[in-house]
Amino acid sequence: MRARALTSRRVAAWLAAAATLVLPIARCVQAAGSGPSAGAVSARVTRPLRTRNVILVTVDGLRIQELFTGMDPIVAQKEKRSGIYDLERTRKRFWRDTPEERRAALLPYFWGTLAPQGIVLGDKWKGSSVHPKNPLLFSAPGYMEILTGQYQPDVVSNDVKRYPHSTVLEFVRRELGLGRRQVATIGSWEGFATLSSSEEGAFFTNAGYERIPADMATARMAWLGDLQFEIMALWEEGRSDAVTFNLAVEYLKTQRPRLLYIALGESDDWAHARRYDRLLDYINVFDAYLKTLWETVQSLDGYSGRTTLIVTTDHGRGITPADWVEHDEGIEGSADIWIAVIGPDTPDRGEVAPYPTVHQADVAATLLRFFGLNPGAFNAEAGPPIPAALQADSAP
Repeated sequence: MRARALTSRRVAAWLAAAATLVLPIARCVQAAGSGPSAGAVSARVTRPLRTRNVILVTVDGLRIQELFTGMDPIVAQKEKRSGIYDLERTRKRFWRDTPEERRAALLPYFWGTLAPQGIVLGDKWKGSSVHPKNPLLFSAPGYMEILTGQYQPDVVSNDVKRYPHSTVLEFVRRELGLGRRQVATIGSWEGFATLSSSEEGAFFTNAGYERIPADMATARMAWLGDLQFEIMALWEEGRSDAVTFNLAVEYLKTQRPRLLYIALGESDDWAHARRYDRLLDYINVFDAYLKTLWETVQSLDGYSGRTTLIVTTDHGRGITPADWVEHDEGIEGSADIWIAVIGPDTPDRGEVAPYPTVHQADVAATLLRFFGLNPGAFNAEAGPPIPAALQADSAP
């Protein structure tokens, strides 16, 4: 955060995706001859979406290197450039002989439990790439692309301001007729509140150094509200992710939102501070956050077996010992991002590669499909849903 009309191609991609569903059904009908009608065959090979709730989690600037290969030997080889204070300690915690072992040491729950229940895209070394459409490759343009489904050329800085672009969060609330608290953004940086909606008060937000209103705060929420002012976050522009995450879990338990956006930022903070050891420590904590979140989801009536989790990042960052701390136009690696989707309507495929390139702009349409909503009615310029994220036999 410290850095500064549907195209013919999309139409073709949409038609190709539709064909993968229509052609098998057509063949079944043709083979059936005088058997069951097309409607009966279709009813057999499609099923209603099971997802009722969606949780979107973004973690700022988490590189594909750490997600897919764990501790990076290129960054870690030079203590001065990595900022590692105690290399022996860091290697003991996170270094293993193979990339698969290293990523499992860094993100044990993500790779051991979550990934096998869904899909993970973005391992470019295996032929799966995810890229932003926006060329700026820093936070605000990335988050706006995630939330609106397209690159917004007027978002050119990280200044905290509201834009006139309707977001997927607003659209879901309006289309499903949800109450104000049934859609929520809870984030560490105050900018998440303004980026999340085109209109103030469109739904519940809590971002930056902000307390939960007294009329809805539990005792734990009130305590966390006090604690946020006592924890010295690395930079002054955002509170500790520990506060944000725990407020979000408490909100989930008490308010039962249908759509919850949790926006975390300390991964970017530690990278900009050139403390690779602390970045790795944070990523391991983030993995524990995901464990707590998913176990909480599975413990709640109406959420267990009915919730899809989407996890992604806003941008990549540099790949050399000199520039891994930065991200921007012209810095190689800044356009390399990733997406994970876990839930009852997503195939249990884990890491999917090789796979055609997908984009940050595709997140919004993918999220809408889990609610059975038409992405085109939201934004005709938005990227398409990610085919791999949905079971081939799922239908709204």
